[in-house]
Amino acid sequence: MQTLGLAAALAWPLPMIVALFFVLRDRGLKFRPVWAVMCFVGVGAFWMEQATGRWGFIPFAINLLPGSQPGFHKATIPAGAFAVLAVLYLRARKRAARTEPEGS
Repeated sequence: MQTLGLAAALAWPLPMIVALFFVLRDRGLKFRPVWAVMCFVGVGAFWMEQATGRWGFIPFAINLLPGSQPGFHKATIPAGAFAVLAVLYLRARKRAARTEPEGS
């Protein structure tokens, strides 16, 4: 169980970093600094105490940046990163539809 808690604590920043990469790469995005900060917004928090294996979920936690406490693993749902990735995907899809030739 502790391995699962550690894996979750290490995995949740990955979508945030990927979303930040795509925000920085998209030059046409307005308000890029706001979107970049939005990548690091997490909603909800899973926590696990290392020594005892106790765990829990706090549904109304809003985390802007990762934080930790000695003896605990914490993972959050990267809702901001998922929202940014969805917006960027829809923008790319819309842009591709506009550049598609008329005859196809």
